[in-house]
Amino acid sequence: MLKRLLLVPAALFLAWGCTSSPIKSTHDYDPTINFTGYQTYAFISERPMIVASEGVPNPLTEGRLMQAIRDDLDAKGFREVGDPEQADMAIAFTVGARDQIRVDSYPTSYRSGFYGGGGFYGTRGYGGVYGTETVVRQYTQGQLAVDIFDVASRRPAYHGTASKKITSDDREDPRPLLRAAAAEALGGFPPPAGPPAG
Repeated sequence: MLKRLLLVPAALFLAWGCTSSPIKSTHDYDPTINFTGYQTYAFISERPMIVASEGVPNPLTEGRLMQAIRDDLDAKGFREVGDPEQADMAIAFTVGARDQIRVDSYPTSYRSGFYGGGGFYGTRGYGGVYGTETVVRQYTQGQLAVDIFDVASRRPAYHGTASKKITSDDREDPRPLLRAAAAEALGGFPPPAGPPAG
């Protein structure tokens, strides 16, 4: 029955816009759920990753993200159990990558040459001509969404996201990025008592 919840992360997955190189994150949660009662967690299935982008993902990504999520939750005092039906919370996550185009326009100036004869106001010098230079850059935006479900009520409990522009270093060794993205997406978990800010 928990497997039906796999449809929810895809629906909640955010279409992030352009961001700079640092990881950007968002956190949301259901304030009616008592998170203080959570002690155990399990992944929603043996294959908890949902892919929300075109192309073939790196098959190592799923295991690396599972371990990164384990490390974060274990450090916060939660304990993993094998059966999601016996856990307080079940976890799924969505990954994606989108090609983005950034267009920047910069003012430019260049000298039009000497003009003399006193000019209109009796001055001499170089005339400045101003224009615009446009630079188009293409890059890949990586995205991660971690969703935590309340097992007892079968409801979404927490939704965290992380987004970052993928660099050549990230492609060379994605492990540090995956760990950092998982930590950012889970940065608001467990949430404080009361409704989410904003």
